[in-house]
Amino acid sequence: MKSIETTLAGPNATDYYESAQYIYQANGDLNKALIWVNTAIDMSHKANETPFWYYRLKALIQAKLGDYRGAVDAANKSLTGAEKANNAEYIKSNTDSIKEWSKKI
Repeated sequence: MKSIETTLAGPNATDYYESAQYIYQANGDLNKALIWVNTAIDMSHKANETPFWYYRLKALIQAKLGDYRGAVDAANKSLTGAEKANNAEYIKSNTDSIKEWSKKI
């Protein structure tokens, strides 16, 4: 019953994130992917626990759409979370992206 109730309650933040990630990786509709990752961020923010990798995906989508200012903002949020989690891979990828995208603003 718990599984049924969860399914019928509708998608959660992870579902929106994973859908946005799929679209991004498949070179699909990036505007839809951005809406979905923003929905994931909004839903997780209300629970006060937005994962830094949500912001990383948002930054990547925005950069692909040419919104480098937005991408840098999202990457900075991801970087802050990655530093708190001591995640070297995300720290490096965000730092490198911020440097690259800042040149395009």
